[in-house]
Amino acid sequence: MSTGILSISSMKGLHTYWPLVSTLLGNGYFLVITATILTLCLVGICLLVKYTPNLIHDLGNSTNNEFPALGLKLWLAFILLLPVFFDAGPLWFVLWWFIVFWGYLNKSEKRLAFVFISFIFMSSWMAHIGAGFITYAQTQVNREIFNIEHNIGSTKDSLAIASWIQNNPADAEPLNTKALIELKKGNNTEAVTLLSRSLDLEPDSFRFYNHLGIALAGIERNREAVKAFQNAITLEPDNIVYHYNLSRLYQATYNLFEAERSVRKASSIDPKGVRHFLDNEAAGRHARYITEEVPVTRLLARQMRQSGNLSRAADALWNMAFGIFNRNRAIIISIAAVMMLFLFGHIPEDKFTKRCNRCGNLYYSGTMSKSGYPMCLQCHWIETKAKKQVNTILHNKAEEVKQFRIDNTSNTSKLELIFPGLGSFAGNKTMKGILRMFILSSALILMLTGGQFIYSIVPSGIHLTGPMRIAGICIAALVYWRSYKSPPIRYGV
Repeated sequence: MSTGILSISSMKGLHTYWPLVSTLLGNGYFLVITATILTLCLVGICLLVKYTPNLIHDLGNSTNNEFPALGLKLWLAFILLLPVFFDAGPLWFVLWWFIVFWGYLNKSEKRLAFVFISFIFMSSWMAHIGAGFITYAQTQVNREIFNIEHNIGSTKDSLAIASWIQNNPADAEPLNTKALIELKKGNNTEAVTLLSRSLDLEPDSFRFYNHLGIALAGIERNREAVKAFQNAITLEPDNIVYHYNLSRLYQATYNLFEAERSVRKASSIDPKGVRHFLDNEAAGRHARYITEEVPVTRLLARQMRQSGNLSRAADALWNMAFGIFNRNRAIIISIAAVMMLFLFGHIPEDKFTKRCNRCGNLYYSGTMSKSGYPMCLQCHWIETKAKKQVNTILHNKAEEVKQFRIDNTSNTSKLELIFPGLGSFAGNKTMKGILRMFILSSALILMLTGGQFIYSIVPSGIHLTGPMRIAGICIAALVYWRSYKSPPIRYGV
């Protein structure tokens, strides 16, 4: 498979091709995060559609219905859009609407509110991770390290590594990369100096010991080279590279017995890998000794290290979603929101208008159904009485319930076709609504962006924007088709 920069001999090589891995992780991460944010914004819109009539009803009652209808609507708009005056991000509106409508929410919606607050609690960390992917090419010289290790680096990359070492002398990985540059130039003595500094910083790095052994062998300090390879084997005994390099060193010094024993040891761990090394050496496709690349996990950890660029990018990401406060206040905001909702939970339920889930009537004094949805006292009475009593005593109420079910089925189906999830929310099918809105959000993001969230050096010959947009269109069509075939509420159910 050709990536346009590096030829990879098999699919197994893809997981070590860091620019591709970084692109996939970064795009996947941002797809999930942006879809989550968009879903939360759609949830906020659902709250507005569902509970604004209840709030208007309560405001009217609190003013004895003496306030003009237009003035009441303007006052309600002021309450709901209050975050506008503070230059807030979209998620502040969602949090504010959860607070305003808290007394009207059912149990599943209240659980969703706490999930949203947990999202706020972790938002600073999430922004940090996102910034790490965005600033891949600007921080921790990861791109330059990768270029040099894969023989696609330029003089500019080497100068960047040297400058980083000068400004960050306690960073071991660039020292190792600089040593590899010197090994390729044949400056083995300089490589030994650099690798010794690396091991002073990270004495348990088996990769550094392996490279030190190669550098020492290059200046014929064979006993020290053997010890370096043995140290690498002690730290990582199942790595065939170290056994293989030790066998090559023994072979170069005509210690054929030890060379054969090292090869047999490596073959007992991975015979196909050793055969691949021997065949490549015989064909002249690689040097006598094998160097190692930086593991993907270490590159990822380096990419997420704190830096000036990363902090600025993380702050920008957080401000786009929230704003008003700094990113380091996220934990305080989430704790304050939980405390506020806890206090609101002590307001009596009869202070808030509820809409009966069974007959659709507004009420103040009622109860909850077995499913946790609001139910007026009349419907509760019907629910607890025998069917014979209902048929004979409350025939009119039963007809009212029947008509509401018919109307509710029609209304929620129409809302579901406006955008999937809205009708499910209106019909108290909260989890179904969230799932459909999340899938729709993902589809919209793919259609609008083509999945291009981050920039790196890869892969130059691959263009997936078109297929991603087509995939987004197909997913959106599938969601709408599912909403049509499976409405939130079916009459008679």
